[in-house]
Amino acid sequence: MKQELENILSERIVALEHAYEQKIAELSLLKELGETLKITSISTWEDLFSKQLEIVKHYTGIYSISLMVLDETRDELYIVGASELFGAKKRKAIRLKRGEGVAGKVIDNVRTIYLTDVCVDQLFADKGTGQKGSLACVPIISEGKCIGVINFRDSNNDAFTINDIRFFELIADQLSITVSLVKSYKEVITLEKKRINLSRYFSRGLAERLVANEGFNELSGEIKPVTVLFADITEFTPMIEKYNVKNVVEILNKYFESVVPCIFEFGGMLDKFLGDGFMAIFGIPFADQQDVIRSIECAVKIQLKVKKLNKALIKEGFKPIDVGIGIASGNALAGNIGTIEHMNYTVIGEPVNMAQRLESIAANGEIIVSETTYKLACGFSDNGINFEPMPKTKIKGISRDVFPAKVLYHIG
Repeated sequence: MKQELENILSERIVALEHAYEQKIAELSLLKELGETLKITSISTWEDLFSKQLEIVKHYTGIYSISLMVLDETRDELYIVGASELFGAKKRKAIRLKRGEGVAGKVIDNVRTIYLTDVCVDQLFADKGTGQKGSLACVPIISEGKCIGVINFRDSNNDAFTINDIRFFELIADQLSITVSLVKSYKEVITLEKKRINLSRYFSRGLAERLVANEGFNELSGEIKPVTVLFADITEFTPMIEKYNVKNVVEILNKYFESVVPCIFEFGGMLDKFLGDGFMAIFGIPFADQQDVIRSIECAVKIQLKVKKLNKALIKEGFKPIDVGIGIASGNALAGNIGTIEHMNYTVIGEPVNMAQRLESIAANGEIIVSETTYKLACGFSDNGINFEPMPKTKIKGISRDVFPAKVLYHIG
């Protein structure tokens, strides 16, 4: 009887020692995972994931571990980090749709799934990997949502115990901090890229409003009423021949720095620079009845800025510059043109062609508007703008006759 009690006591002591060692291992693992967050920058997130998975592998001794994060835009899981035995065959990156394969089911059900033998389980999506053995897929949960999956694989069947699964879930809880931080970092970077991209076109205030507009960064288009403004330095070619390249660039930079803020001041969008000129659009992204008036006021302000700039250029020993401006209104296709990686928001249509042609016939300091722009502006009885109708004009690329008007303005 005494011997039996001693045996039972000995077994319990061994079990307690094992549990104690397990707790020490768990605490040591959690501490090391936390330390990597302190010493590794979130900006090098791939390195961060790699370090943490190596730590997990060290403490678990598991054959293969991979970490998958949910791409919410595409609703797919993709691998952001993997730790495998030396010499393991490199595989093509795997992406799983929600509900596809074991990991996809974990995202749907938000619970751990353990397959004792992947070869006989229909739930396993092989994807050409030729995997064998056991697989445990554990959800990574943040704020009640499954944001990723960590996969533990062993080449042997029935490789994991209940305690192993519990340990894996503890690891997933700790890794949820890293995954959440990386996702937040990526979101901030995406927003900053969007902000920078929009700041190329719009005033700072309007760019901030558009940052929250997800549709604005998609490849899409719509027909919108717009007013297009083209401005160009007249007789630019002789200027190139007169000055060296450095001086020409200096003059252009001074010119753009002076006049581009006028576009934003009057609610316009800077579409693009065109050598010695630029294209601006009014009515994007939000149309307003005053867009036509603002475009003309912007053009007058640009001419005012050019006159002021010329005084500075003369003092520096340069010749003054003159600018011609063309403005046209009408419906145009507006949207992001290009690819997902390289897109530009612009407009396409007759107002663009018309404004560019009118700018090409504008003399020094002139502002010429299309017939449509003229009529729309005259619809505002108190616009304070005076026009001088011009003779019937033929515009290249436009079959009908055009009846433009010259804006009459006075600058000190």
